[in-house]
This record gives sequence, C-alpha cells and structure tokens, in this order.
Amino acid sequence: GKLAKEDIEETSKMAEEFFHMSSRPDEIPASKENRKFILENIPECDNIIREKGMIIGFTFIIPCNKEIMKKFLSNKITERELFEECKDEVNYKNFDTIYLCSSFIKKEYRGKGLAVKGRIKSINEIIKIRNIKPILFSWPITKQGEKSVKRTAQELGFELRLKR
Repeated sequence: GKLAKEDIEETSKMAEEFFHMSSRPDEIPASKENRKFILENIPECDNIIREKGMIIGFTFIIPCNKEIMKKFLSNKITERELFEECKDEVNYKNFDTIYLCSSFIKKEYRGKGLAVKGRIKSINEIIKIRNIKPILFSWPITKQGEKSVKRTAQELGFELRLKR
C-alpha cells in the first residue's frame, strides 16, 4: 500500500532506537523535515514490513548518482551530506545508483530474508519507470547487514559497492 505519515513516524522511532542517529551527526537524522521529504518525494523508497498488521521492520533506499556515490564511498562526504545532495540533485528521472541506506527487522523475525525482499520491492518499483541497472552501494554496520545487501545485489544481478 501507500506510505502513511503514521508508518514513517513509527519506523523513524524504530530506526532511532536501533541506530541512534540523533547522537551521530554524520548520519541521516529521522527529522520531521526528512520524513516529510520522503513522504512527498520518494515514498516507494521506504518499505514498511508487516506481520499480521503490525509493523515489524522497514527498509530504506535512496536514489543517487555516481558523482555523489563516489564522494561518499571515498569518505569525502558523510551520509547526512549524501542525503542532502540527493534531495537537491536526484530524482526518479535521473538517478543511476541506489544507496541501500538502512533496514531494520525486529529480532524475532530476522533471518527470513525480509530485508532483502523489502529492498528488492522498492528497487523494482523505482527502476521500472526507467528500465536501468543502477549500481547499488551500502555502508553496512553489522555482519547480517552486509550479508543482506550482498544478497539483494546478487538476486537482482546488480553491481554492489561497499563503504568500509
């Protein structure tokens, strides 16, 4: 279904509890302004994962371009700066890379490939308009996260670049 304001507020809380972005100035804050941007401009990129009507997780991707991706992967810009640049310069008509930004699945539902499915759903949704094979990139902070983004790229047959 369509992304609702309540959904994005609930997943923002989940993300904050797990990733603690507010205490990390380099990461994308789950601010009201960012939530509004996502809802109005890239709702397909925030995939809500439910079980029996209850939100159990989410995946979030960001359409990007090669220039911004390269700056991020070579540590010239932070994740927060990447998002700001993408908000200004990138849209569904001109992206050629996708940042696999974050995913979170409640502990008892992990290991079932839900994050992989969620990402693939969002990626397929935004590439179908343009029929392109974007480069995927990610900055995994956990071993499971790294395995999950690698599986996403593998299932789609897309190139994946990782920030270390």
